[in-house]
Amino acid sequence: MAKTINLVIICLFFNLLSLVNISSGLRLKLTHRDSPNSPLYERNLSDFDRFNKNIEITKARASNFFHQFKPQNVSLQAPLTYHETIYTVDIGLGTPAVKRTFIFDTGSHLTWTQCKPCIKCFRQKQPLFDVKKSVSYKLMPRTNKLSKGFECNHIGCVYGVKYYSGQFSTGVLSLEDFTFGTSAGVPRRILNMVFGCGMNNRGSFGEKNVASGILGMDKEPVSFARQLGARIKNRFSYCLTNMDSRKIKESYLRFGEEAVIKGRNARSTPFLRSTPHAHYMLKLTDISIGGRKLGLTQGTFPEGCLIDSGSAIGLLNENTFLKVEKFLTGYFSRFKNVRRIVGKQVPKGLICYMNVVPTGSFFANLPNMTYHFEGADFDVPWENSFVMFAKGMFCFAAMKSRNATILGAHQQRNVRVVYDLKDDKLSFAPEDCSRDAT
Repeated sequence: MAKTINLVIICLFFNLLSLVNISSGLRLKLTHRDSPNSPLYERNLSDFDRFNKNIEITKARASNFFHQFKPQNVSLQAPLTYHETIYTVDIGLGTPAVKRTFIFDTGSHLTWTQCKPCIKCFRQKQPLFDVKKSVSYKLMPRTNKLSKGFECNHIGCVYGVKYYSGQFSTGVLSLEDFTFGTSAGVPRRILNMVFGCGMNNRGSFGEKNVASGILGMDKEPVSFARQLGARIKNRFSYCLTNMDSRKIKESYLRFGEEAVIKGRNARSTPFLRSTPHAHYMLKLTDISIGGRKLGLTQGTFPEGCLIDSGSAIGLLNENTFLKVEKFLTGYFSRFKNVRRIVGKQVPKGLICYMNVVPTGSFFANLPNMTYHFEGADFDVPWENSFVMFAKGMFCFAAMKSRNATILGAHQQRNVRVVYDLKDDKLSFAPEDCSRDAT
């Protein structure tokens, strides 16, 4: 009898140990909109057409990232950002789990999806989430610690989020189980996550009606990342691959013990705490290009610099952009075969050139950049500082903005980026992100 009890205890121990290992290996596949594996992929577009599309997404996101939305009624304050998507993730929702495709967004608070019954919903390919078919679904009670800031009564709580161009979602706050993939290949279910069940929604959240909602990953307590908390050791990471549509590879959004930088070359900088919003803002002190500092004065970046995987390319505030433009004008004047492209063929706010005698060796002469953050330098090699096109055309991978400065997805390629919510810092190091899918 004693041997049987001991055997049961040992089995339970190893089962629990297995669950811990699975939990530490939580991950979600990140799919870029320009990947042939993406349901958003548009086969007939040229690389320049894709670039123009991504520019419009970046402009729209930036247009209101630095303004606060003041709702007329008490609800969650949300950034007015346009939700065309750069990256999507698939995750299981409910019991039994049904696949939901979410826009991955480090600039949003609440995770939500469209639910049935729906008063008004936008078109989506996936069926509306039917709460009656999930045995684990329940309304979030007003006693839940995350109810602060929402309208609640004895039945439950409601939410309302509004985005750029009039998009919005309203509905009830709910509790549901989410199912992740893991590095062990065994699905892992996380119980009772707070999310929004949208029953009155308007707008298009991604082309082709693919996305059914938002995966909110900012610093607010209700965000997906903050809710997971200690279960993911309060950290998540990604490693963005090259975006060449012909050979792009997916990578993973990783959580917990997998969200680490291997080796000793990690650099870290704290998130700004003085900003009124919950975005991932960094203190930027100066920028170097071609090994020369621009000599930017204190106060050049009063709002800080936003790191944002949802912006395809970077943004520089007007003062900084003009200094970079002046440097590039002088730099490329040395090359007799290089000329500036202006006019309608160049999107407004971009700097583009044409190398009339294109050679592979020329592009190795393009200048690198460095973003000098508090306590850490973020190096941007020339491949990430510029975007290459056919026939010798190339563009600087950041555009002019009146006041916003953003480190976009293009600048972050082949860099392991770790968001540490416990120590309130960002860590990063170079990595071959094409190997992240293994």
